[in-house]
Amino acid sequence: MEDDRLNLKVEGMTCNHCASTVSGIIKQEGGEEIHVDYLMGEANFDLRNTQKMERILKRLKDAGYKAQPESDQNEVKKGFSSIEKKFLFTLPFSLILFMHMFVPHDWWLNKPLVQLGFCLPVYFMGVYHFGKSTLESIKSGNINMDVLILLGSSSAFFYSLYGTIAHPGNHAFLFYETTSTIITLVLLGYVIEHRAVKRTTSTLRELFKAKPEKAKKLIQNGLNQDLKVVNASSLKPDDIVLINAGDRAPADGVLIHGNITVDEAMLTGEAEEINKQKGDEILSGSVVIDGNGTLKVERAGSESTIGQIVELVKKSRSDKPAVQKLADRISSWFVPVIIGIALLAFALNFWVLNIDLGNSILRSVAVLVIACPCAMGLATPTAVSVGLGLAAKLGIIVKRASVFEELNAIDTFVFDKTGTLTTGKLEIILSDSDPDVDQELVWRLIKTLETRSNHPLSASFLKLTEHLEEVEMSDIEEVKGKGLKGTYQGKTVSLGKSGFSDAENPFENGDLYLALGDKVIAVFSVKDALKEDAQGMIQKLQRTGKHVSLLSGDRQEKTAEIARVLGIKTFKGDQLPEDKLRALEELKTKHKVAMVGDGINDSPALAKADVGISIGNANALAGESAKVVIIGSKLQLITHLNTISKKVVSTIKQNLFWAFSYNLVAIPLAALGYLDPMLAALSMAFSDVIVIGNSLRLRMVLPKSVR
Repeated sequence: MEDDRLNLKVEGMTCNHCASTVSGIIKQEGGEEIHVDYLMGEANFDLRNTQKMERILKRLKDAGYKAQPESDQNEVKKGFSSIEKKFLFTLPFSLILFMHMFVPHDWWLNKPLVQLGFCLPVYFMGVYHFGKSTLESIKSGNINMDVLILLGSSSAFFYSLYGTIAHPGNHAFLFYETTSTIITLVLLGYVIEHRAVKRTTSTLRELFKAKPEKAKKLIQNGLNQDLKVVNASSLKPDDIVLINAGDRAPADGVLIHGNITVDEAMLTGEAEEINKQKGDEILSGSVVIDGNGTLKVERAGSESTIGQIVELVKKSRSDKPAVQKLADRISSWFVPVIIGIALLAFALNFWVLNIDLGNSILRSVAVLVIACPCAMGLATPTAVSVGLGLAAKLGIIVKRASVFEELNAIDTFVFDKTGTLTTGKLEIILSDSDPDVDQELVWRLIKTLETRSNHPLSASFLKLTEHLEEVEMSDIEEVKGKGLKGTYQGKTVSLGKSGFSDAENPFENGDLYLALGDKVIAVFSVKDALKEDAQGMIQKLQRTGKHVSLLSGDRQEKTAEIARVLGIKTFKGDQLPEDKLRALEELKTKHKVAMVGDGINDSPALAKADVGISIGNANALAGESAKVVIIGSKLQLITHLNTISKKVVSTIKQNLFWAFSYNLVAIPLAALGYLDPMLAALSMAFSDVIVIGNSLRLRMVLPKSVR
């Protein structure tokens, strides 16, 4: 993770066009690797010349955005946002102006100068808000939709002003209420959109808040220890911190004193209280339910589990699915095209259809204000935010937003066995051994070898041999998928599967063989229980039409038995890492493949698959091989992930269908005069709300579908 990137909180962004303007400003001032997230109100970038920051902040302010470094953020401010204040300012003037249509023709409210007086404050607010944004968007090379609102409202205002001066008393030239209502309704749409967007990202915000900010650090002072409250990000390995009931663990570490009960639901999605004793691992972000203890820090800041999760989720939102990239390309040309259509509409109405000047202008204004590129920009990120938030809450970390689209296309799931479909809590039994060899030497040889391995079996072996000393051994080497070997007193020692050693083997079939020199001296059997939810998960995937395969490094006989119990028809045992890669390559020629493994010895296979899913191994967060990391060990999360991806992609398609259909239908209607500018402004304002509302619907129905 990178700690040297700069983060700004940016208030006032409403759509993808705003994000493009902000990104353009930062880029012009020397920013690199820029990601602007308008839903969360954040800008993240590299800046070699940090003196340019003041210039960036000033230009963002000139563009109508309130920006400040993330580190300067205080508690969330209560009260109205700037966009809400602008809307509330314009609302009374617009309501009064709108009333002129319901009063007698000769009443004072219908006098041109009175209407001008009520319109001016609203128009000036519109110029202030939309004008600044328009100017900076043009300067940054990213023309946004505020250009359309400014052009539309200004056209109606100046035509009315012309009528007031050149044709006093002729109400056919007066459209002050149109100017005022357009600005007010667009601001209203932004207000509703801003509040709705916050709801689509509420789960993500909860996740980000789970990252502890402070820590109670114990500092040695002679024979005493002083307690100092520090920033959690400043902690380093080997620091000692105190954790009490109600605290969130500020870092990953080992409990060195005390007994506590923790809730890791924010990390694993498993809402259960877990007792932790001296020597147990504590994950950052865990909530201490009861007790107090002392934690020795192993990983802190962005290297901690919660730190990695937060950074990965933020990073995943910078990734764009293919469907969003297409929408963005269309959206980038949207504003210039709409301006061209508005000019064409005026020309056709005025010169071809012989519509009078005032109504021809109004139809062009309606085209400008009814067009809504924002709906296309909001279609994907709002739905993705809901999916990412719920997945993270369940303990599923999706590293790239495009994974939802990729997962939706997966038709084949390939599973590893040990530690994935099985518990990984291996029971090792010494089946037989050479009576001429000291049995303690057997176990000491094994301990010496297994200390150098990260295979799941090593933990089980080391637990059995923790009371023994190692022997002097050289040239220790682990051969992936086969076993371990070294040299002891001039003889080759090997521990692995049948065939790993050429030594004479006098024993019956077993799972692992220990050879010393030219003879096998011990044979072991390994037992591993299936996870309780393995069968149910496989059946659910198969019911949704997914094909399921099993690739295991275990013996063919054991693999076949597991496959039979789980109802998996396609399986292969005795698979070395290179064998798994070949099998995946063959499958990928005809299928879209997801590989599910524990992320420890399956990294090449996870990287080879279209989507790699690591389960039950938080350390895989930092790796590049898995696109999805499931921190908990529950296999039902695989089916939840499948459901989430399916519904997120479905919602994106629905949102985009509405966004494109709305513009395709609404723009011609406005050009032909079937929608006046005020109704057009109202339609534009609420087209975004419909898209966001559909994503909010996903936020309500999706949790029910993954229970």
